[in-house]
Amino acid sequence: MNEKNTRVVIIFFMAIVTAIITATSCLAANGAVVGDLDRFPQSADTYLPVAPDSLIVSLAEQGVYADEFMANYFAPWRNEDLSYLDISLDKIATWHKNLAKKKYYNAKGVALPNDSMTNILANGTIKTDASPRPGVCLSDADVRVLPTETRVFSSAAAAKGDRGLLKLDQLQNSTIKPGEPLAIFAHSKDDKWLFAATGAVLGWIKAEKAALVDEDFMEKYMYASYAVFVKDNVGISEKNGTVTATAKMGTILPIEGADLLMPAVGKNGMASAVPYRPKAGEVDLFPVVFTPRNAARAMDELIGEPYGWGGAGGLRDCSAMTRDYFSLFGVWLPRNSADQAASGAVVSLENTPVGERPRTIVENGVPFATLIHMPGHIMLYLGVYDGEPVVFHNTWGVRVTDGGNAGRLVIGKAVISSLRAGEEIKNRPKSSLYIDNVDKLAFPIGGIGNRLGLAR
Repeated sequence: MNEKNTRVVIIFFMAIVTAIITATSCLAANGAVVGDLDRFPQSADTYLPVAPDSLIVSLAEQGVYADEFMANYFAPWRNEDLSYLDISLDKIATWHKNLAKKKYYNAKGVALPNDSMTNILANGTIKTDASPRPGVCLSDADVRVLPTETRVFSSAAAAKGDRGLLKLDQLQNSTIKPGEPLAIFAHSKDDKWLFAATGAVLGWIKAEKAALVDEDFMEKYMYASYAVFVKDNVGISEKNGTVTATAKMGTILPIEGADLLMPAVGKNGMASAVPYRPKAGEVDLFPVVFTPRNAARAMDELIGEPYGWGGAGGLRDCSAMTRDYFSLFGVWLPRNSADQAASGAVVSLENTPVGERPRTIVENGVPFATLIHMPGHIMLYLGVYDGEPVVFHNTWGVRVTDGGNAGRLVIGKAVISSLRAGEEIKNRPKSSLYIDNVDKLAFPIGGIGNRLGLAR
């Protein structure tokens, strides 16, 4: 299996995040305070440059990236297999079988019976020669590794969240937004689930969350102008006021006149496009012009959002947040942090001494357009404040030790911090700061990297 295949499998089967290190203004167990949230203003507007309406990237170049974005977005309707994700159904079937052999715990920390995963797997058998049918997501949907809502955990401690450990549901993969194109490969035996792929993720979603599409529907969606939601968690209602879907920031829908086209189930069971009239300020034309002011508005929409691994609870983790942020501006990012850090031009920090990394970041980083990566975590560079590089990220918690056991001082939200956040915590392990572990700068907009003399 090549490196890219391995990364896709890691996305799909929720490999445990490592080295999640964060900033907070909460109290540690020993009474120490992580002061970054007090020291650094928690509004992206604070970090705007002198010319906040200047273009970060030219409109012409942004248009090229937006075209690439839509090609990836509609890939499920253009392909007969999963080759665009660099994976195959037979690899997925093999990993499903291996998954069922592992030991798991329920949300109370009790070990699951040995045959429980086997029974779940039997409900979701996928034929390895299956051909996809085009579909569309009707409303926000969880993507599960196996066709079940049951949450499973790798250990009793993880299930209970002992010592602040993240309750990482091993079967939670990602989420899909309303209107996203799907390739549907299989139904579960109980007909309650569909195995489907978007342009970036794949897994099981509830059958009620999707519908098949015909050529007319695809043509209406693929050959249109688009709007993107710039407000988060917008409830989309039917005429009777019933909310049928939630549009998160980054949701994209076609435009028809003054309306957006929202997918719904038609009389024949196939998807139909129904008009939705957005309220003022909910949406903007896609792609949003990439300026520092528009970038800051997007970040401020997300500041303080609770952390949600794999989109659990309708929330975001670190890479979901950076992906939705760049989506506004027509820049396609993969789903997980490792792949995002390989997007566009890259500057390695691995061989840069820790003391020199801040200077390297400031010299090379483009505020609002540069990703900073460390194993298991991705951040967005904002610029310099109080003499230090500052980042925006959705975080879980500062690494601490509790009686010799690893733990986390939980933050669990999107914040602005330095790369030395938490250095004053006394029960923090050595070399546990962001600055100790960052290994890459990534420039998803390759043209920016080219102007900096970086190879794409």
